[in-house]
Amino acid sequence: MAGMPGDDIRQRVLFMRHPETVSNTQHFFSGRLDVPLTPHGEQQRMRAVEALVAFAPERVFCSPLSRARVLAEEAAARLGVPCEPLDDLIEIDFGPLEGVSVADAMGSGATFPWPIDDEGVSHPPAGAESFEHVRERCRRVLDGLRPLTGRTACVTHGGFLRMLLAAVYDIPLTRFWDQHVLNVSSHYLTCDGRTFALGGFNLSPEEVVAHATTPNDYDTRDIWGAGGASAARRGESA
Repeated sequence: MAGMPGDDIRQRVLFMRHPETVSNTQHFFSGRLDVPLTPHGEQQRMRAVEALVAFAPERVFCSPLSRARVLAEEAAARLGVPCEPLDDLIEIDFGPLEGVSVADAMGSGATFPWPIDDEGVSHPPAGAESFEHVRERCRRVLDGLRPLTGRTACVTHGGFLRMLLAAVYDIPLTRFWDQHVLNVSSHYLTCDGRTFALGGFNLSPEEVVAHATTPNDYDTRDIWGAGGASAARRGESA
């Protein structure tokens, strides 16, 4: 008899958003700008590194922008595993809105999220990235991950993470932005070599540490690999 979705776990994947930046607190568009972290973001980075170390991936991928890359490289160095920047993990390109405050952009008539027409097609301003292109980048990342096994961590951006779930679950472009994605929060997925299954959403670094390292009797299929009720029962019956 076929198992339930998520029973055959060949890979565990953690997608983490970067720490807080000056653009997050000053509210301007910074998709491709290499903006610095705030002092609070530096504190978040340390917590996020500990979460990635606890998750213990065999490999780390990251956006090439420093707000994601520095965190990923520090965790990978501590773990002694490779860290590879991937252009597809970069944030949405806001084109002419890059560096513009959200208030000024909206005041000048710009619209974000980009307008979606009746055919479901996005209409970014000239020079900005369409949502369809972001979705294709997400799909390429997922396609690259499917054959892998073990544990993988990816450090990326809020816009990418919103579109990631849209790519996994075919969420329409009119709704994909309707998610709260916090700085240094993580989405956790498992993969059986074909299908990705969501096992955690908007997890704080402390929640990642707990899930990755502490057996949980509610995790009956042991999706985190830390030992759950089913693992305990297997031990008792051995």
